[in-house]
Amino acid sequence: MTEDSLPELVENPKLTLYAFQLCHDIASVEGQRVADSDRLWQTFAELGQELAIASLSNCQEWLNLPETEGTVPFQELLAAEIGRCLRFSFPPTCNTDNSENPIPRRNGELYAVQLHDTYAADLTFRYPGIVAINQLSHLNPQGKLLPDRIQASLGQTLVFFAKPIIKEDNSPPENWRSFADRCLKNLLAEAAPHWQQNLSYLGEGKLLSSPIFAYETYQNLAENPAESCQILIWLDCHPDTSKLEADAKYYHPLINLLCCRCKIQFSYHQARTSYRETKALYRELEQQAQELNNLPQDISERLTSLKKSLVQTQPKSFTYASYLRDIQDQRTTIITNFKNYTISLENLQQIEGENELFLFQTFSNKRSQFLAQIYTDLNYLTPGKILFGQYIETVRGIVEIQQAEINHHEQEANQDLQDHIQAIGVGIAAGAIMASSSGLITQPWYLPNGKKVELSLLPHPFFIALIVSALCSVGAWLLAKQIISNRRKNS
Repeated sequence: MTEDSLPELVENPKLTLYAFQLCHDIASVEGQRVADSDRLWQTFAELGQELAIASLSNCQEWLNLPETEGTVPFQELLAAEIGRCLRFSFPPTCNTDNSENPIPRRNGELYAVQLHDTYAADLTFRYPGIVAINQLSHLNPQGKLLPDRIQASLGQTLVFFAKPIIKEDNSPPENWRSFADRCLKNLLAEAAPHWQQNLSYLGEGKLLSSPIFAYETYQNLAENPAESCQILIWLDCHPDTSKLEADAKYYHPLINLLCCRCKIQFSYHQARTSYRETKALYRELEQQAQELNNLPQDISERLTSLKKSLVQTQPKSFTYASYLRDIQDQRTTIITNFKNYTISLENLQQIEGENELFLFQTFSNKRSQFLAQIYTDLNYLTPGKILFGQYIETVRGIVEIQQAEINHHEQEANQDLQDHIQAIGVGIAAGAIMASSSGLITQPWYLPNGKKVELSLLPHPFFIALIVSALCSVGAWLLAKQIISNRRKNS
């Protein structure tokens, strides 16, 4: 079948947005949701206002969000009064290029559940009946269902389902890939050009006996999954598919599969982000360690520099350990969700009908790639935790030694000052005693037999008293200093 002979009409086309928002995490207080857990519902309310859909803009009024932690595997969130599903219709509008050509009637529904710790929203826009393929752009008006507008924290997937209408004189194509490409092109017709440019074909398979094609924005695995887009084009090309799809036995396995996929990509992105942050701290620590070789010579300046480094390093050490813990937590989350992904894929495979789901199995095969990268990251970063501890202990040891030296010098100086004061005090006391008896020097000198001695060569008695007092003071000071020093050494 050539491009010109491909079907131009589709029956009952619908575009379903599966968006996933984290509502609880391990760091949250028990029973408390994460800060931006309500953002997804706010986005839908804003979307309802932009599209003039009153019931969608008021969707938060019908939500019953549980306060408990995410322990229930599947819990519906919309009130029973509205049948657990919010249904709505689009207001009548016309094509922007031709006001006389109205857009076919559209309607839709919102279904919301909580899967463990995650809010999962199923927002569907649909055409009832048969429409031209070029009308598919209005199922994604102005690209409003794409990630840059929805901004679900864990990510999203768009699933398009429709039955191609084949003309009587044409036969079905052996491969529906070209038609799926056309559907994708029309779904993105009103979106920004980069969405079509960045989407790449991943593969195809069969779900409920009909072909399904997968497309995804080309991205590095570490990029934010909330900014990526996966689109599945599912074509109703088998007589049994419509009935099996309406029975919806595939629904729970599929939504769980898509949720696990988003959580795996999100956890891997978080782990790689933590790795980059931790690596930056590692580099800072290595630079600080090099600076230990260039410390100031002055002891006081050196001590100030070391204390400043210690104050800066201790919080970084705690942050470093926190990042390592986060990477390990994300690794555990990835392992758990790959296990759940495999279970969901097996359940989906067992649904009635022919199911060839290799395109989903391809993602499951990335488990070893994700875990190997995280294992390498942890091996690279774990020595840094030890280095932080060694650096802190080294700096503390140097600080203690330097501080001890300063204290020792100050203590010696104080002791010397005290010794001088004590010795001088003794000397002054000795001089004072001598001075108090200096009056005897002016008395005449007598021999033992009582005869007065005349010594004309002796100096004036005042000078004799002065010299003797000085000698006594100095001698007493030196003697006292020596005695104090000997006692201090012995003690």
